[in-house]
Amino acid sequence: MKKLSFLFVSMAFLLCFSSCTTEKKQEPQEPQQPCKFNKQTIDIVVNSNDWKFDNQTGQFFYHQDIEELTSNVYNYAEVSVSREYNSKTANAYQVALPETSYHIEYFEEDGETYSVYYQQHVDYIYGVGWIEIFFTISDFYYPSDFMPESMIFRMQLTY
Repeated sequence: MKKLSFLFVSMAFLLCFSSCTTEKKQEPQEPQQPCKFNKQTIDIVVNSNDWKFDNQTGQFFYHQDIEELTSNVYNYAEVSVSREYNSKTANAYQVALPETSYHIEYFEEDGETYSVYYQQHVDYIYGVGWIEIFFTISDFYYPSDFMPESMIFRMQLTY
């Protein structure tokens, strides 16, 4: 019994000293500075005749050099692109890319009216110093005189 009592007293003694901590006096902290960041908006205007056709991919594209897309922005910033509709009007709105829109085109042949359903897809890629915007029709069928319409894009750089 003495051995058992000695064991419990020893364990209590060890627990008491192993769980004790000394309280450090904390230095007053300086108020934190608000997070600061830069935001830049770049408007990209693509006129209808600016689009180029790539025969290998079957899509139209527009390439523009953007000096604000530095290697630091490329590596550390948030880059997003939206297409703007009704620009500079009270009804203006933006759609984030990639954008897929659905269309119906009606045509007549031999007195019959037919409809064709298709999708338009607009997307982009960018690298240090440049951006490319792509326009694709879902069935890759473009009449010989077809050109995408003029479009306005807004690139947002947040860093």
